Amino acid sequence: MNQIKKIGVTIITGFLGAGKTTFINQLLKHNPEIQFALVENEFGDVAIDTKLIKGVEASQMFELKQGCICCTISDEFELVLQELAESFPNVEHLLIETTGIADPASIIRPFFTDKNLKEIYQYNGTISLVDALHFENSPEKEITIKQLVVADLVLVSKSKNLSVVQREIFKETLQKINPFADIDFFNLDKWSIIQLDSVIKKHRTEFDFAGFSGSHSDISSKTLHLNQPLKKEEFIHWLSYTLDIYKNDIYRTKGILCFENESYEYILQGVGGSFEIVEGEKFKQSETSVIVFIGKKIPVIQFN
Repeated sequence: MNQIKKIGVTIITGFLGAGKTTFINQLLKHNPEIQFALVENEFGDVAIDTKLIKGVEASQMFELKQGCICCTISDEFELVLQELAESFPNVEHLLIETTGIADPASIIRPFFTDKNLKEIYQYNGTISLVDALHFENSPEKEITIKQLVVADLVLVSKSKNLSVVQREIFKETLQKINPFADIDFFNLDKWSIIQLDSVIKKHRTEFDFAGFSGSHSDISSKTLHLNQPLKKEEFIHWLSYTLDIYKNDIYRTKGILCFENESYEYILQGVGGSFEIVEGEKFKQSETSVIVFIGKKIPVIQFN
């Protein structure tokens, strides 16, 4: 392959519900001059997050479903990256969004150890989003810490209700975990000044990412398909009750909803027992709603 200029690579990580998709959309919005490609790794058998991304051509969005990259890292991952470079020679920057339960170290490592990838790609750093609201009581705090340790830039989401003092204390907590990372609080006005080619502040080698791939066999997903338009108030009441009952078991909820007498599809995003439903930008193309629940020991969930 005649690769004149290497493709920059940025890893976007963060625990379930931290705001990775929101960040990526803002990043694309503020950098329209950059030709992006996106590798989207979803946990579960239905791709929801790819439907929420705006600003990347559908043909340049690569999905790795049925699990977490860090657990299934294999020739598939490396072949997808080689295929991407060959199929889209105009791509300037690759974004890889990990699942919320990924240990990014094993995702980053091939960019330092695989000869073919080293010739094609230039690793430009990892950005980790951390949820200030749920950090202390995270059900899988070890995963969050692994995501923070390898980060070059940490963006703190859901922090608007923190006082100045609370922000400083939280920042000190994060700096103890990773003293080398820059830490900033979630502010949509700042996305335009993030320079993806200068995220790394220290020299990186493969030894920075010499962790072991973990297993998340106890974390699973369940998908609920509802084939008729939903009565909005009835559905919201049911969802509120269900997520409150199982808030310790369901870590993340996401979905595309179809309501009666509505022209647009609706987007569902939830963490623990809380959730929000907002109108999407796409006209309804089917009468089916799809909801994905991610967590531990998730019961069989049915909408009556």
